[in-house]
Amino acid sequence: MTEPLSTRAFGDRGPRVAVLHGWGWDGRLIAPLAEALGRQARIAQPDLPGYGLNADRECSGFDDCVGQLMATVPDAEVVVGWSLGGLLALAWATRAPLRKLALIGATPRFMQASDWPYGMSAERFDAFADAFDDAPMKARTRFAALSAMGDADARQVRAAMAGLVEQPPLPSRQTLDQGLQWLHDVDLRAAVQEVPARMLCLHGMEDRVVDVAACDWMSSATGAHCVRITGAAHLPWLQGGVADLCEWVAADD
Repeated sequence: MTEPLSTRAFGDRGPRVAVLHGWGWDGRLIAPLAEALGRQARIAQPDLPGYGLNADRECSGFDDCVGQLMATVPDAEVVVGWSLGGLLALAWATRAPLRKLALIGATPRFMQASDWPYGMSAERFDAFADAFDDAPMKARTRFAALSAMGDADARQVRAAMAGLVEQPPLPSRQTLDQGLQWLHDVDLRAAVQEVPARMLCLHGMEDRVVDVAACDWMSSATGAHCVRITGAAHLPWLQGGVADLCEWVAADD
């Protein structure tokens, strides 16, 4: 049996909700959002294998990571995922009968393709990957800059991320490299249309990591409810939409 991952917990009433962080930062970055959700739901916030509370854990690949998360919160009714966490949350929803799924700054495919213009260009990703090969931890700082780009309060975004860049426990090079490979390779566009859960996409209008137009695709493909935050980039909850997300998660329908 898979040993459950260590988690942060918020709230003591309402639906059972798992909240997943993204690449490069553990759950402390998204903890303010988890805390807000905890006012209306019972939140389990596991750090991914190799990060934060689970820095000593490993996973053999993307599917194994999803399996470990599912084993950690087997009673989840709702899963909320940011960035890479959104990709993992989407995979979770293809395996379990979730009631709701919320994707924040996320998409079923992070890389652009000839039939998918909504992700990161190969040129930008390759430049980032090359920087990672030279200096993995500096690449996190570069990602923070990209996440803040275009945000109406870019200083706030950079501060939120920079404040955790050097705080231990730090993710290993192997963990970071593995996550980059998932972002490059995983494509869940075909699977997303078979997910029975109700979906919400919370997205910054100025996101430079994932084009906000991915929301329109999700709406057309799945009927997802899209919440677009004006003036926000890749950390949209810092600019707004938290109340919308909390209300949607807590609603019975």
